Amino acid sequence: MKKSITYLKYIVNFLLIALALDIISKGLKFPLIILSTFDLIHENPTTDFSSTDTVLLTINFILLIYMGWLLLKLRKTVYGSESKSLFSKENKSIFKKVGVGIIYYSIAIFIIRALELYSDEIGINDDSSAYSFGYNLGYHLGELIGSRIPLLVIGIFILILADLIQDGYEIKQENDLTI
Repeated sequence: MKKSITYLKYIVNFLLIALALDIISKGLKFPLIILSTFDLIHENPTTDFSSTDTVLLTINFILLIYMGWLLLKLRKTVYGSESKSLFSKENKSIFKKVGVGIIYYSIAIFIIRALELYSDEIGINDDSSAYSFGYNLGYHLGELIGSRIPLLVIGIFILILADLIQDGYEIKQENDLTI
């Protein structure tokens, strides 16, 4: 059991590090937006931000902070389970909230990425043929879906862990009653 908790700690810490890097990369875009809004950047033509880009980036940043809060709750639960049993109703509730939160986060990020794709019009209007439009749209949507699948799997995995914690809690309660 101790080895499983150690592996779970590694997974949670890895997710937190990846999330922190994503927050930093998104957070560094805000100074560019402010500088380009006041026309203080002239040599970098890629800083042409529209109000839609600003809103989508802000929503993305808020969702990343929400995800960080969920992962910190999960980390606190996993590290707190050393002193007490992992099998409790509180831990089951936290794991379930985190799993559902990760799934909602993944869906929300998919929607934001789809809106960014639509606002940027990446390759969709380059060719006027219907075949090219359909191919480009399908390619980019497939790319968006493919990038969200690992996060959905992690969310489902955490929900499975929540059910296992619930089953372990019930078995522990039955075991305590029989002794």
